Formats: sequence, structure tokens, C-alpha cells
Amino acid sequence: MFLNKIFISIFCILFFYSTPGFSIRVESDYAYLVDYKTDQILFEKNSEKIIFPASMSKLMTLYVLFDYLDKGLVSMSDEFLISENAWRKGGALSDSSTMFAEVSSYISIENLIRGIVIHSGNDACIAIAEGLSGSEELFSIEMNFLAQELGMINSNFKNSTGLHNDEHYSTAKDLVILAKALIKDFPEYYHFFSEENFTWNGIFQPNRNNLLTEGLGIDGLKTGRTSESGFSIIVSSISNNSRLIAIIGGLPSKEKRTSEIRKLINFGQKGFKNFILFNEGEILDNVNVWGGRKTLVGISIPYEISLLLDIRGRRFLNAKYSYNDPIIAPIKKGEIIGKISILNDNNIIIESNLIANEDINKANIFRKAIEVSKYLLN
Repeated sequence: MFLNKIFISIFCILFFYSTPGFSIRVESDYAYLVDYKTDQILFEKNSEKIIFPASMSKLMTLYVLFDYLDKGLVSMSDEFLISENAWRKGGALSDSSTMFAEVSSYISIENLIRGIVIHSGNDACIAIAEGLSGSEELFSIEMNFLAQELGMINSNFKNSTGLHNDEHYSTAKDLVILAKALIKDFPEYYHFFSEENFTWNGIFQPNRNNLLTEGLGIDGLKTGRTSESGFSIIVSSISNNSRLIAIIGGLPSKEKRTSEIRKLINFGQKGFKNFILFNEGEILDNVNVWGGRKTLVGISIPYEISLLLDIRGRRFLNAKYSYNDPIIAPIKKGEIIGKISILNDNNIIIESNLIANEDINKANIFRKAIEVSKYLLN
């Protein structure tokens, strides 16, 4: 048995589809733009640099809360106390990131979520932390546990709010992992991120994600700012059946944050087109079978493979696939028997398993004897 590797050229014809190619220069300290479906990186700048995530940390607070809701441990109608600690530390004595909750009042989880997502309320975050875990310190342990489970290996959370702490940090790449997980794991709660305003205690506030109404397809997630972190934002945007996740930060003003994230989203939406490279079930090759009732089996793609491609990406796209030759019977339909890698130049963009497209049972003893004879004669 040996490993058979085959290189193929794909999508040369796409070069003739004419779209304007362009590149961008992003002025933020860090930036990261990925395709939600494939994790394809469309733009990257210091994505693994350690940063202070500021109020983008609240996405982790919400992830923990949504996990509690999903497991039925709490419900939307449950009410949590606004303690004096939450009122002072998260509201009265903090910056303007507050939902204006009154001390000693009880607020439903549903409204606390809106207070966090729309008002970026530190008081609401602390009420959640204390209500679920008893204290922010214990809650941060849960934040870090789930962050590690998600693969956020360069993050550490010390509080539920994102208020500055030198030991409270993350990366753009980790925060994109978190944003994707919120959308994928808790779709029933994601609608909160697109709500445009919320009034609490008689005070109206618009969603701090001011790009929701700009026609860019943005439907969430979260802004952030502290004096140490600068202005930052992470967003999700849907256009032409593709969802992009983008993050920037370290900017000097809200206006600059808005212009730079708009630039990054436009780059992703206008500079790339979505192309189907392989259809689900498409057979790439027929490969040898040893000891089976058939001598060949088709290796196929288990699911549709599509990519967002700019002009250069279309020009230099290629693929390679590999499998053990021959494949030993018995073989089950759907069994993994190879792997395909899609490359741009020599850089792997996406990988997928290859599977058998049918069942093949073992041959009887007479057929095996014939195969052995053929092998010895060759």
C-alpha cells in the first residue's frame, strides 16, 4: 500500500470573470476579516497580538449566560439583583457604559441582555456574573473555562465587563472565534445583537453599533473602548449569501473606528466573489480496491466546497488530494479514505476529507485468489 498524491488545477476559467481587484490599508493596530462558513482569511493584521478587548469582552459574558439558558439552568424571565457593587462599579462610578439600573432593583435576564448588547451596560454584566456565579471572580473562572473549550488559547478574562485590567486580555483571532461561536451555538439569541435601541429607566439609548443601519448587511456584534485599548469593534455582515466576521481596534476615535470597519467590510464584500469549487457528492477519482467484490471505488466530496476569491486568488488556485492505494475492503459508504487541500500558490486555504461513494463488501476466497495471482505475476 502506498500514498497516492495527485495535483489538479481548478477554476482557471474564473479568471475571465471580470471584477475590479483592489487592496486596502487599514490604519488600526490590528484587523482580521474571515469568512464565517470556511474560516478563510480575507485580511489579517496583527491578529494574534495580545490586546485589551474592552467591552468586546462582554461577548464572553453573553456566551456564558447563553450556555446557562441553553442548558435550562435559568430562563429569560428570571430576575437578578442589581447589587450596590454592580450599581457603583458598573454604573454610577464607571464610564458611560451603563444601562442605568437602579440599585437594589431586580431585572429580568432578557432585559439584562439588552442592557449589555445595546447599552454595553457594565452594571448589567456584573448583575449577570453575580446572579449566575455569586461573584465576578468566580464568573471569570467560567468565562476562561468556556474560552479554552472554544479554542481561545490566547485569552484571559478577569471580569465580566472589560474594564481595564492588565491581566485581562485577548487577541483579534480569539475574539473572532468567540463571535463565530455565538452565532453558531446560540442562533436563537443572536437577534438581540441587531436590535437598534432600548429604553430602560426612562432613558433611551441607540445600539452602540452604529453600523446596523448603514446598509452593509451588519447584524451585530459589539463595540469597545477604554483609554488603554482605544476604540474597537467586531461585526458580522451578510451579503450575497456570505457572512463575514471583521474586527479592528486601537483607533483614536469613534469616527475613525466607523470609517475603518466600513472600509474593511467593503473590501470583503466587493473585492471577493463566492465560487463553488466542488459540489457535494462530486466524484474526484476512481481508486483501486483490494480484496473487494469491486475493483474500484469512487472518492467523493462529502459537502459543497466554496470559497471567496479575488482575482489573484482565482488565477493561482489549485488543489491536491491524496489517498492510500489500494483501498482495503470492506468499505462503507461515507468512510473517510482520503483528503483534499485547496491551495493558493503553496498556501493551504481549506482542507476536507474525501469519502467512499458506495459500500464494497469483501470478495469471496476465489476472487481473492485471483487478485493475489495477478499481484504475483505483475
